[in-house]
Amino acid sequence: MKAYESSSILARANAEHAHMVEARRAIHYQPELGFEEHATAQLIADRLQALGLEVKTGVGGTGVVAVLRGGGLGPTVALRADMDALPVSEETGLPYASVRPGLMHACAHDMHCAVLLGVAAVLKECISEFRGTVVFMFQPAEETDGGARAFIDAGVLAEYEPDAVFGLHMWPDLAVGKVGIQPGPVMASLDSFDIELTGSTAHGAMPHRGRDAVLAASSVVLGLQQIVSRNVDPMEAAVVTVGTLHSGKARNIIADHAALTGTVRALGEPVRELVASRIQEVVAKCSGACDVESHVKYDRLLPTLMNDRRMSEIAAGSARAVLGPECIEHSMPSMAADDFSLYAEKVPGCYVFFGCTAAGNTAYPLHNGHFAPNEDALPAACAVMARLCIDYSHCSVGQLADQFETARQD
Repeated sequence: MKAYESSSILARANAEHAHMVEARRAIHYQPELGFEEHATAQLIADRLQALGLEVKTGVGGTGVVAVLRGGGLGPTVALRADMDALPVSEETGLPYASVRPGLMHACAHDMHCAVLLGVAAVLKECISEFRGTVVFMFQPAEETDGGARAFIDAGVLAEYEPDAVFGLHMWPDLAVGKVGIQPGPVMASLDSFDIELTGSTAHGAMPHRGRDAVLAASSVVLGLQQIVSRNVDPMEAAVVTVGTLHSGKARNIIADHAALTGTVRALGEPVRELVASRIQEVVAKCSGACDVESHVKYDRLLPTLMNDRRMSEIAAGSARAVLGPECIEHSMPSMAADDFSLYAEKVPGCYVFFGCTAAGNTAYPLHNGHFAPNEDALPAACAVMARLCIDYSHCSVGQLADQFETARQD
């Protein structure tokens, strides 16, 4: 595409700004938790049907899938937005703030949905400019780590067989107009553990007659925190978090039971496996030293989100073409997790981060009750994602990577 065509796409995205804002605020106003996104899905389906797309609802529970076919044969590109909200109380004071107590779109999923609705509208207007098929995946339940798996189990990837998959996330650490794209690991794997410790009770004045689950739990917590500092290579990344610890019934009774739960995050499978193995060993030895029995339930939930190198090059080229050569930010990977990793594990993909903090505004973090992304980020993200679909449709991955080779020398 020529430069003026990129300007045209940005102009079209700007023309959709009001519609994206309207959709975003309607979704934000009535947030819904994972697999409960009925009103959100209906709004999305209605708007996609009004554009003339092929729409399926109830996918993977409450998901929506829509298909837009271009002006000729070509590859299939999948775009994903997540729809669910969080159990967070909103504190923004905005006129369109959540009307549902204790629920809020505090992770920008409302923005993601609005962006993809904008992309559908833009691509519909320039349908002759791209070949192949774009599959829009509005996925439920990202926050509960079940939505992507539900989509895959429902056969979405098998049915549409995308050649590439792209996702987006608004990112408060980036300014509006900046885009975070890099190959390799960008978000961590996610595992969870549940630990049960069983001892025996005794009078608090006679601890030698009991087997103290509180003491064992304390030892386990300290031991788990030493895994990253003493077993993981300092040049690698991992996080072990004990989030809950429950034990004891009275101040003068030696506790016979303790329950701990937590999460593990890593930026690569070798580290992930090392930490998982060490958790089992640490729990067994720490509890054994206290003469307390232990059981560990360990669940591997999500792999590391790995951006494909060539898909990252394509996405970066598209972003530069729309927003200028200085728009790309190479930020550090996040130790948060996202179930987009399940798609990227099966299809070459790239997860793109869009800045959503305006100059001079406070960058409240994700999952915070004050989080309020700037809506000027909507047309920028829309234009980049639309341009990305068009770029990918016109060339093979190898050709497109070569096309942007010069631009990537930064």
